[in-house]
Amino acid sequence: MLSPQALIKGLVSRALPLKNPDGINVDAAFRQYSYGEAVTMPLVRKAHTLADEGTYFTVNNAQTGSTLSTTAGLTTTTPFLLIENGASLGGPNLYVDYLAAVCTAAGSAASGLTVIQATVVIDNTLRFSSGGTLLTPVSPNMFLGTAKSNAIIYVVPTATAASGLARTVCGLRTLRPTVSATVAAVVGDMHTLNCGGVEGGTQGNITVANANLTTQPLPPIVIGPQQSALFYIYYAAGTTIVAGSYAPEAGWWER
Repeated sequence: MLSPQALIKGLVSRALPLKNPDGINVDAAFRQYSYGEAVTMPLVRKAHTLADEGTYFTVNNAQTGSTLSTTAGLTTTTPFLLIENGASLGGPNLYVDYLAAVCTAAGSAASGLTVIQATVVIDNTLRFSSGGTLLTPVSPNMFLGTAKSNAIIYVVPTATAASGLARTVCGLRTLRPTVSATVAAVVGDMHTLNCGGVEGGTQGNITVANANLTTQPLPPIVIGPQQSALFYIYYAAGTTIVAGSYAPEAGWWER
């Protein structure tokens, strides 16, 4: 029986080797990094290959907004979006690509509004308790027919209490300053959270009275089987809040 080391062998070359000319009779060594990783160059920079193999999914609530919590500050049992990996242990992980939220109702308060914020928490349990709207994952590849995703996704549900192993991956992000102390946002605002993004976020100041499109890079989010990720959108402060509404969309792949 061959050992794993005998199956694929290559030459370690962290530095760029000499270029080989095209030709059917030209042999080149298989290039590896210091820990044996294969060095490859993908032909496509985007996620089309994941969609082609059937492992990329999206979810949305069409044009319907869902109302945020009316409690000022972060409440751990009221996420905006809850993503659970319903796969059995040993099954595929969920790798969150992005989350987008479009404001459909501005929200208001008697006084005290300052900023709209976001937080992301992962946990090693399935955190759904009750309520909310169950969203249906779809594949962007029509050849695959009905999407068969392991993701179970709710918008504005009630979640169970955090386990002792819950991790706050992204502690605090400002999505936008509120329009005023009594007006929260503007219909048409779109906040995109790019998980694992290496690009910069929106540059400069926003005009708070206008609808704004903002993008922020977040840490990568990996959800293992029987685990959860909770995305929170909430008001930092405010009295007698009439919460705004947001239409959600998310994308992820499963491998």
